[in-house]
Amino acid sequence: MNHKLAFKRAGNADSPLYMQVADTLRSLIDNRMLRPGEKIPPTRELRDTFEVSTITVEAGIRKLVEENYLIRRPRRGTFINPALGRSGPRTGEKLTIRIIFGEIDLNDLYWYIVLNAIESSPLLERADKLFTTLRAASLTPERIAELTDGCAGLILCGYSSVRFTEELIRRGIPFSMIGGFSSAEEPDGPEIDAVVHDDVHRAYLSTRHLLDLGHRDICCVAGPRGSRLCRDIEAGFRSAMREFDLPEREFDFATVDGHTIGEGRETGLRLLTRMARPSAVYACDDRLAVGIAKAAFHLGFRIPDDLSIIGGGNQEIGRVVTPEITSTPSYPERSAAIAIGKLLGQIRDPEHRKSCTVLQIDELVIGGSTRIRRPRGE
Repeated sequence: MNHKLAFKRAGNADSPLYMQVADTLRSLIDNRMLRPGEKIPPTRELRDTFEVSTITVEAGIRKLVEENYLIRRPRRGTFINPALGRSGPRTGEKLTIRIIFGEIDLNDLYWYIVLNAIESSPLLERADKLFTTLRAASLTPERIAELTDGCAGLILCGYSSVRFTEELIRRGIPFSMIGGFSSAEEPDGPEIDAVVHDDVHRAYLSTRHLLDLGHRDICCVAGPRGSRLCRDIEAGFRSAMREFDLPEREFDFATVDGHTIGEGRETGLRLLTRMARPSAVYACDDRLAVGIAKAAFHLGFRIPDDLSIIGGGNQEIGRVVTPEITSTPSYPERSAAIAIGKLLGQIRDPEHRKSCTVLQIDELVIGGSTRIRRPRGE
């Protein structure tokens, strides 16, 4: 296509020249005379066509970069944003990002912090942000089309459906993930952009702490049942137990449907009324740990004298009980910032290399809920 034939200044003739350049290019993009992913003509050609200075052309291009119509690729040139081919922004509209929270309770403090970090991110200051909760059971083709229409990209938070992510990949829709999948299976296809915590090492570190304190009758409580997180927690727990040459038939592992105080209390009542009750419990989430502690108090056990407890996430709920729950940290703000950067990388660069960023868990936040094991009866 000979772009020179198509160029004619658009917009208000009284507006600054750089705005006339921007308006013209924007009109060509909206009318598909310049197509998503296509490289625009070099600056000198635009300068000669519009009969303006190089500085004016650059100012017009910079305006469209700010509006997400154009993306710059170092040493390669300036291209039409490929996201515009997916019902992306048009004249007068902002970039639209949809944030989807899957299979989680929005009262969860961790995800509230994630939500706030996305909402307040300077990287998305100019974007319209749509927040949606989603259950896998509601995923129909019509629902997927509704969630993606008009969006430049998605951020998936919590527990995502493998089927949903595979459909996003098939449709070529940019997305990044914070969290994991609602099942232990992996999606088919290329690598995806994701941010996860090293939950295998989290479980190893927590279990190892209890072992170092002399505990051997340790129960690990994890969930949601069947999720990738549950599988990772079990792997880290078993790894630590094996280091102490404990027989695998004695490994005590319990699963729950969700991370709630109520689930923890019910699980704690079952564990602590068995003939062979544990001397220590590692729960993958602080809310489960608090629920187990409530069950222990109800049954007359003292923490940590009769039962040591470790949680996960270092959440506020674990710090408002007595004794405070020993836990491992999570990093919601960092997760949000990384996921945003990954998503914008996809939107701006069709050759963006996708990857999974693993946040390392290398510390325990020691509370009063764990202590050296004493033989029962002392």
